Amino acid sequence: MTAIGMRGSRRARAAVTRGRVLSLRTRGTVRSVLIGTAVALVLWEVAARILAATTAQGDRVLPSLTKVATDGFLGLGHYYKGGLGVSVATAGGDGSALASTLALVENAGVTLMRVGVGLVLAIALGIVLGLLVAAVRPVRLSVSGVSEVLRMLPALAMAPLFTIWFGATSLASVVFVVFSVAFIVLLATSNAVANLRPEVTEYPRTLGVRGVRLWTRVVLPAILPEIRGPLVFGGIVAWASVLASEMYGLQEGLGYMLNDTLRFSIIERMVVVAVVFSALALLTMKLLGALVDAVTRWRP
Repeated sequence: MTAIGMRGSRRARAAVTRGRVLSLRTRGTVRSVLIGTAVALVLWEVAARILAATTAQGDRVLPSLTKVATDGFLGLGHYYKGGLGVSVATAGGDGSALASTLALVENAGVTLMRVGVGLVLAIALGIVLGLLVAAVRPVRLSVSGVSEVLRMLPALAMAPLFTIWFGATSLASVVFVVFSVAFIVLLATSNAVANLRPEVTEYPRTLGVRGVRLWTRVVLPAILPEIRGPLVFGGIVAWASVLASEMYGLQEGLGYMLNDTLRFSIIERMVVVAVVFSALALLTMKLLGALVDAVTRWRP
């Protein structure tokens, strides 16, 4: 190999190495998350102190971390309605750490149930319809146009309609989550099937694999890596949808708590609920990604 060729080869290897290092550095780690959280908390506290010192209502607009951890958290006991074997009187009501913890657990559990049920139904419905759209021409002609129209609707703005149609109940939240997420999964599934290489289905057909068996044993596993992103995104949309739904008339859930704190401008309580909400949404996103990765271990 000539000197020029060797230098070119070394440069190519160096470029690949730099690309790999860059790829690894962009992945979130526990350390980076902790550092980022610490920086955000410091900036929050500095901004809160500046506002408190320069404006009359600064502590109400941007409360300090101490106020969030005390008044914000302890004030959530106001939302505890009793249950789990503990009465309101026993818990101590508003201002009690026990009541506040129970209120968060109780309302977070309700929201988790709504998101979980709605997300499972939406993913199942979206994948089934997506496969049918890709496999059956009449279904494709009838569903594709409707899905494109509905996809353009401002989903979050329709949350009040579902509350009117199904009442201020968990059913309204679950159906709204299904409505918001199912079309994302449907379009992702049908597009993933369209992007498959012809040999993925042609070779199994030569071995006698056809019909439903072909779609469930070959096509569905083959498209799972491609729809991983839309599934994770669907988890985020599910949480946004349940939040919008719970803010219209429902009397339970994290969305109800956020709406109540917003109505009375109790920012310190709002921050605590928002942190819990965001943590659960992030956990859902990570769980969906991990499940798809576990199912697709065979991919290179």
